[in-house]
Amino acid sequence: MAPIIPKTVGESLYWSYANLAMAFTGGRHNEPTYQQIDFIVRNKLYCGLVRGSLNVKNFIIDEKEKLDASDACCYCGSRSNLSLDHLIPQLKGGRHSADNLVVACRSCNSSKKALDLMEWMAKKKQFPPLRLLRRYLKLAIQYCVENDLMDILLNPDEPTEPKQLTLFDDVEAGIRLEHADRALTFFPFAIALIPHRFPDPENVVDRVPSADQE
Repeated sequence: MAPIIPKTVGESLYWSYANLAMAFTGGRHNEPTYQQIDFIVRNKLYCGLVRGSLNVKNFIIDEKEKLDASDACCYCGSRSNLSLDHLIPQLKGGRHSADNLVVACRSCNSSKKALDLMEWMAKKKQFPPLRLLRRYLKLAIQYCVENDLMDILLNPDEPTEPKQLTLFDDVEAGIRLEHADRALTFFPFAIALIPHRFPDPENVVDRVPSADQE
């Protein structure tokens, strides 16, 4: 399968979710680059999601992992001054629900402020831990399915193939992140920052270690 250039919101979210699955499987090989089996996993999942023969998994595994790691900040691993943070802020339309709540230390909570996960990670020039990104993508997909937004064109006014911003594009340091998705302001998440390119397995972070394990 040739590299996908998503044209709709649904294709964008599904392609990112499929790449996420590839990153998870690739991290288990202890190889510096992705192997053929990883690309097969990605392509099979993407095709299944688009055709409707496969579905995004529910939040059960995410909630279990959150409970297991509830004694540490999900962003940095600190065990001090813990509280709850909305992955997608309520100010931007995120729900006050267990699926959207994660454990965060006071420092990370203060730094993130009203930014959502992808906006904050882009500001820090970091790729998010896979388990956080998985929860984020599930929230985004859930929202778009419930509100019939999956078929919305990403760039309806552009006749050429759309180009999505990712954390690995050359984004100027001073860019205003909210400007990136100005045409899609009704989305509570940063649609323009949904990642389609992922780091090599040796550079991807699966879960954030506790501070005393670093």
